[in-house]
Amino acid sequence: MLKSFAIRVSSAVVAAVMMLAAAFVPARNYDVRDPEDCLLNFSILSDSHIETTNLPRYRVFVKCLQDVRKIESGNDAVVFLGDNTMNGQVLENMMFHGAVRMILKKDQPILPVVGNHDIGNDEGDPAKLRKRWCDFTNAFFGKNVTTPYYSEVIGGCTFIVLGPESNADTFALSMSEAQFTWLDGVLKKAAESKKPTFVFSHYPPDDAELNGEPTDRLIDMMAEFNKENDLFYFYGHTHMPLYLFWSFRDDDGFPTVNLPRLTELGGGEDNEIIGNTGVGAVVEVYGDRVIVRGRDFYRGEWRIESDGEVCEKRYDLKNPEPKKTQEITPLPFPFFPVPETTTDPAEPIKN
Repeated sequence: MLKSFAIRVSSAVVAAVMMLAAAFVPARNYDVRDPEDCLLNFSILSDSHIETTNLPRYRVFVKCLQDVRKIESGNDAVVFLGDNTMNGQVLENMMFHGAVRMILKKDQPILPVVGNHDIGNDEGDPAKLRKRWCDFTNAFFGKNVTTPYYSEVIGGCTFIVLGPESNADTFALSMSEAQFTWLDGVLKKAAESKKPTFVFSHYPPDDAELNGEPTDRLIDMMAEFNKENDLFYFYGHTHMPLYLFWSFRDDDGFPTVNLPRLTELGGGEDNEIIGNTGVGAVVEVYGDRVIVRGRDFYRGEWRIESDGEVCEKRYDLKNPEPKKTQEITPLPFPFFPVPETTTDPAEPIKN
């Protein structure tokens, strides 16, 4: 408890100082497509790569968080898809976690994911850095994780976070037998709800390994689950720009969405704003569909394709919720006024 408090306080001080240097303009409000019918919505940001020596990158990050906060319906969750820091250093973690906690609303779930840079990028001690990731996650986001994988149920939907466990190779989604067994149990439980299931990993699904060897087991598990249920897999890592024709795929038997590097900058010193800077996604869940919408969090606008249309994808659900019908209160019978009469109903009517 004392350790968590010390981490939060020191990180807040560091983040506050850095945010003063990273001056920003407050974002404009925006909202989901259909606020009245939207059952749940959340934002996803990937590859922030917070680094102590790159203030322009931190400016982008802070401004993006401001836009995330401005959605009028609020966020039911915010997901950070890994490589949240550049090297997993203590000061980088203070800058990242301090900014997130100071800017985003305190009552919304935050789901961080482990990326290769968070555990050293094949430099340093992955086991030590993974423990540091757990300490910061628990201190700032109210969790009690001891592994890079965990799950939560939010708004009836299951959110699954997968993470690398190998200390030898940080560039693959190295999963243990224990993580596969755990995932199998979570998916079985999720199937009972018949609600959409969201899986988050820093790595593409075909980067999965078991005991240091490539495996299709993860893809097979999710494809089998998706036959009768609705599963969506989100990942980062590639730094590819967000475009409809290559970021949204379903080649493996379930939908995948590859999100770009949030703090993508250009120029020789990695300090110039470019077209792909600040891009992430907003996910909207309705009774009969899920919509993934590209969001330019830096500029405060929806991601636009070359044809002028918003970069978004609609997925119709296999298990839609029954549409709610409006209850009609029956009128009392008789529902029309009865005229008063002094005539005895037994008497014949005289013409």
